[in-house]
Amino acid sequence: MMIIKGFVFLLLLSGHIALANADYADAMRNYERQQYREAIQEFRELARGEDADAQYMLGRMYEAGNGTPQNFIEAHKWYNLAASRGHRHAADARNAVAERMTTQQIAEAQQAARGWQPEGPPDSQATPASRPDIDTLSDREGLAEIQRELNRLGYDAGPVDGLMGTRTRNAILQYQTDASLAANGHATSGLLKRLRQADRQEQEVAAPDKPQPTDSPRLALQDDFSDGDFRRNPEWTVLSGRFDIDRGGLRSAVEVQDENASTTRGLRSERPEEIGLAMLQLVLEQTGNIQPKAAPTATQTARIFVSSPIRNAFEIELELASRQQEGSLEMGVFQGNRPGGGYRLVYHPDSNPGLSLMRLTSNSSEVIASSNDSLNLEDDSFHSLVWTRNQDGDMRISIDGRPVIQARDTSFREPFQGFVLANHGGDYSLGRIRVED
Repeated sequence: MMIIKGFVFLLLLSGHIALANADYADAMRNYERQQYREAIQEFRELARGEDADAQYMLGRMYEAGNGTPQNFIEAHKWYNLAASRGHRHAADARNAVAERMTTQQIAEAQQAARGWQPEGPPDSQATPASRPDIDTLSDREGLAEIQRELNRLGYDAGPVDGLMGTRTRNAILQYQTDASLAANGHATSGLLKRLRQADRQEQEVAAPDKPQPTDSPRLALQDDFSDGDFRRNPEWTVLSGRFDIDRGGLRSAVEVQDENASTTRGLRSERPEEIGLAMLQLVLEQTGNIQPKAAPTATQTARIFVSSPIRNAFEIELELASRQQEGSLEMGVFQGNRPGGGYRLVYHPDSNPGLSLMRLTSNSSEVIASSNDSLNLEDDSFHSLVWTRNQDGDMRISIDGRPVIQARDTSFREPFQGFVLANHGGDYSLGRIRVED
């Protein structure tokens, strides 16, 4: 009889383990099928139970914006938690995403990781488990408590086994350094007492700092090219084509192909901005708002960008001049080390609509809004373009004080890395740029 009961217990135990593994397998299956909403819900449930693999996958999904708005703070938090539980790739992933974050964002992510608690039984929320009294602990029990507290605060102390190893010693040293303590790596009762108080103290200190209202905007980028050199102060980088400085500022002139070549033009599919431009071109032609003769393509797109962190809410002021009624000019903010995803304004001379606002991601492009009519700026004069975006994603674009586009989009929650300009055929000058955020 005892043998039968033991066998039944083993079956139940193995069934429980298989069910847990199946949960993770189901989440990965949904992820691989790009069913991101289902996958992220399943990973969240698993992550609450301290599943390091699920926490790592949450970091990946928040970093890429799969099934959720892109959020580097959440990505860093989940990578950090996974790293503290020994995931072998999480620390590298956390460090990589940190390179795309501001110092304030990293601090917020670290605070979020330290404040995170695994999900316990329902009754545990009403009656929190009491911690053992420090004075009653043996040396090994005390070290195990220190490891538990360090892991809770986001430091990688390794397994909670009460054994001093390299990971535990390094975690102690890192915490002591961060807390401005003598960095000796020793596990003492005083250290454990301070670790237990750390979360409450950090919350009390951090709470007043969180809103951080700004009375005046920050100047993120400014250039009028009066120094005659676009390669410094700030440093612009040419990706293709040619750019020069003349009396009007930064100038680019790109020849276009014969007008009949528009029917056979090809685009490099690895550039989402070119795919988006082609899609916009096709829409204009199909609606009859652009004639084939007005749609020649550039022999080579001239593209230039400047790296300068720009917050999620911004105001961009440009002075632009267009000298030919052909081609198109693309300009906007981007994320990543090289111009990629972000927002673009595309100006089409002698076309209706004359200006379109686009959203570019790593795998898609979409026209968000367009002007109601054509914009003919080819009058040998500079024109003022103002583009604003607030924290709620509301965007307004005006030219020479006249509103031309109003739209709302919340796809991008993270800061942008810079500004990009691309000449797809025509003769354009950027006289001045000023960005506040």
